[in-house]
Amino acid sequence: MGVAHHNSRWRAVRMQAVRRDDFKCTECGSRWRLEVHHVIPVEAAPELTFDLGNLKTLCRDCHLQKTLAERGQLPSPARKQWATLLREDF
Repeated sequence: MGVAHHNSRWRAVRMQAVRRDDFKCTECGSRWRLEVHHVIPVEAAPELTFDLGNLKTLCRDCHLQKTLAERGQLPSPARKQWATLLREDF
């Protein structure tokens, strides 16, 4: 989301979305580092930028995954497997 949306109107609707979603990620249930995701991206539907029905609360990790998927930039399965192996070793 662009900097132009970080105004008092955005902060208010963002808080409404987080409250509605019980202060947790709607994907994984995490309550850590919450962000608000536009279901239909702002670029595709700018008129829905502040529409509560187009917003959902996600943790930073889930938000990144959604954004990368929308852009077609998800890591390859081999890279995911490598990252998983690194996490298991520690």
